[in-house]
Amino acid sequence: MMTHRRRTLRPSPSLAAAWLCLAAAACGGAPQEAARTPQAPQPIDASNQIIGTRAEGTAKELQARGERALLAQSWQEAVDAFEALIAGDPKAADDPQIIYDLALAYEGLGDREKARARYREVVRRFPTDPNARSALAREVSLDAYLEDWIALGEVGEQILARPGIEVADKMLGLGARGLARIIAGDETGASRDVNDGLDLVEETRFGATGQLPVAAAMLKYAQGEIRKVRSEKIVLNPPPPDFVHKLEMRCQLLLDAQSSYADAIRSVDLHWAAMSGYRVGEMYRSLHQHLMMIPPTDKAKTESDKQLFYGIMHVRYRALLEKGIEMMKRTLALGERTGVASAWMKRAESAKAEMDRALEEEQATIKRFPFTEETLEKTLEIMKKKAADDAAKASSGAATRAKK
Repeated sequence: MMTHRRRTLRPSPSLAAAWLCLAAAACGGAPQEAARTPQAPQPIDASNQIIGTRAEGTAKELQARGERALLAQSWQEAVDAFEALIAGDPKAADDPQIIYDLALAYEGLGDREKARARYREVVRRFPTDPNARSALAREVSLDAYLEDWIALGEVGEQILARPGIEVADKMLGLGARGLARIIAGDETGASRDVNDGLDLVEETRFGATGQLPVAAAMLKYAQGEIRKVRSEKIVLNPPPPDFVHKLEMRCQLLLDAQSSYADAIRSVDLHWAAMSGYRVGEMYRSLHQHLMMIPPTDKAKTESDKQLFYGIMHVRYRALLEKGIEMMKRTLALGERTGVASAWMKRAESAKAEMDRALEEEQATIKRFPFTEETLEKTLEIMKKKAADDAAKASSGAATRAKK
């Protein structure tokens, strides 16, 4: 790094407009909800001419260039300016605001690993600085995007351990730790964290009037994950004696989970919306797959009986597959409409293609049978009516016996 003597300076005023631009961007691209914490300016020695690999100028010039680039969302230019500034000026390298600004620039650029490393540096080196609070919040979103669930749980613990924690931060910490716990298989711990966090959301009416802030969306998503896990614990194959009751229980938990995910879809961070939309479609696909794996009953002796069983099962539960496809379509439409391009969108595209193929194969198989789908539907209606009549007779008989 080459240097020449110049004068001393202080940094330019706060970039409030830059953070408004950043807050409006999705997690899949530029950082959101990133607020630059107002603080007293720190003196920076501008007496050196700094010549970096991709940027050069005095400390004052590089800082101003980086700030202008953030305002314009010119992420690479901001990265180049701040990296040169930190490398060439010792005071800048010890300024938590400049390190935080560099993290924002990396996040906007899409280099989430480097952004997370700089946010962590702010928290580690300057734990009492106001920027540390914002850095922890940004790491929560990055850990979720990177699907680093262990790190998400750890940052949740860090947030909850901070002295004088605010209610919004407590919700964020509980959501992060709760989500990490359910993914790790700790249903009890996850439920406790998520319920505590949702109680705070309800008490404060956090996000009740519009889009959900990240903390509330993450809690709702975690609640959906807990309900999804409980639903999928109910085994349907081999069919238990109380198959109908177990199927009703699983479907009810599926609907409960869908309700939670639907709330999370209202998040200001579209990454949570994409994750939630995919999860709903995945639940329908999973239930359909499990039901289709049920083998024919012992009463199905002939090939015709087995074909009839196959046809009835597929016609009866096809709606699950169609709902799964519809949710994947909605998730992909969200990505097209908003420009969100994440791993979850790729999963949704792959899952939709798989479900489309399953539906086509099912319809092609049934066409080869010696009966039509119309016949199967009529048979189903007869079976449903008979089951309802049998249930009514059983109920009536039980009531008569009770009177005696």
